[in-house]
Amino acid sequence: MHMKLSKSDFNGTGKVYRFTLAQMVKGKANIITMLVFFLFAALSIPIMTLVMGGEKTASSDETLDSGITAVYVRNDTGYELDLGSIQKRNEIFAYTEFVDTDTMDIEWSEDTYESLIKSAEVYVHLQKDVEKMCFSIGAYTLEDKTFSDEAVDSCISILSGLLDEARYIQQNARPEQIAVLTGSYETNTQKVSEYLKGEKDDFNARLGVQMIYSMALLFLCTFASTYIIQKVIEEKASKLVELLMVSVSPLAMLVGKILAVMTYIFGLIAGLAAATGLSYMITGQIMDTSVLRQQIASTGILGGTLRVSPVTALILVVSLLLGYLQVSLISGLIGTGCSSTEDVEPANLTVVLIIMAGYMTGTITVGFGGNPALAALVSLCPVTSMFCAPARYIVGDIGFGMLAFSWALQLAVIMGLAYVCARIYRALMMYRGNRMKFGGWIKLLRQNRVKEAESR
Repeated sequence: MHMKLSKSDFNGTGKVYRFTLAQMVKGKANIITMLVFFLFAALSIPIMTLVMGGEKTASSDETLDSGITAVYVRNDTGYELDLGSIQKRNEIFAYTEFVDTDTMDIEWSEDTYESLIKSAEVYVHLQKDVEKMCFSIGAYTLEDKTFSDEAVDSCISILSGLLDEARYIQQNARPEQIAVLTGSYETNTQKVSEYLKGEKDDFNARLGVQMIYSMALLFLCTFASTYIIQKVIEEKASKLVELLMVSVSPLAMLVGKILAVMTYIFGLIAGLAAATGLSYMITGQIMDTSVLRQQIASTGILGGTLRVSPVTALILVVSLLLGYLQVSLISGLIGTGCSSTEDVEPANLTVVLIIMAGYMTGTITVGFGGNPALAALVSLCPVTSMFCAPARYIVGDIGFGMLAFSWALQLAVIMGLAYVCARIYRALMMYRGNRMKFGGWIKLLRQNRVKEAESR
């Protein structure tokens, strides 16, 4: 089959594009849908912050505060603690006074300390056990204290760190050595094969990348296919298509709709992203949104093992566009094979099943990162590649060469679908009868080739 598209196949694309986009923007149902989406985007950040435990943060008139006004430190360890540095190191204790009891004219004892501290104060006793060669830290508060247990734990943790630093300083440790000794560490459990290869396979990161990208593409394709099928069938049932075909080529009718829907959806996504970002900024002024950042960090999506860079955004956009074009062309062909509005649901179901096949394949196979053959298969198969190829590239399962080859195959599929549309779209628009299936497309394509051969 000689596949060739001419410039005339796209005559009238701009006219259909403007007409369809205007209908989408002015449609009452679309306006209501946009308002619901924007409302959801605006409320999603504060709701998630509340659910995850984000507390109210400081406004312009208040500051982050532990609730503890004073901490009385009795130091019997023999080491000098730099209590004055605590307020600079931790903003939660910026307005908490740390007092060395040796500088006070009060004799602290187990019998009298309860009468000497208040509900917003803490008494801390650091001591050294010579026999056990260890240190102990005790924190004492009133039963009706006005601060949380977490604040007390943080206080003990800070004083424990100061004690460690004081011990290292006494051993003439340099600042960089102290930083190493007091620094945090992480643990990692791997299979022997992964360790020998020097790989760090984080399943949470892999699943997070796959799910986020797949959900975005699923939303994009499902929304687009539903609208394209519905509009094509409505125009066909209302005879409007017969008037349009007088001045517009068959392929241009479908391409114009596809581009209009693409503009609308990508504009909607950009608007939702802006609304979410604005919501995050406003929420951050009144609530602690760090819980959201911590939740994202815990997935490992931003980890060093992933290929995340500015180029990644371009790769994702190209992949989304290719996936969108494939699904849109298929939706247009399936929609034009229907004759009445009763066929909308069966036609939508057919496209959704195709989309879900790719989505489920990407989700199920994400855990098999160590199988290069499987990664190549799902990245090159036309149905699954739009869901799998970019995600597999980001997590490192395939290289850019394999990704580019996947794009080339997807582009070939798009060109093939466009060719079929150009050859049989007019006949499909005039078709009346039961919903046409794949076999009917092949039959119409053959008939068109025969007619073209006879006309030469």
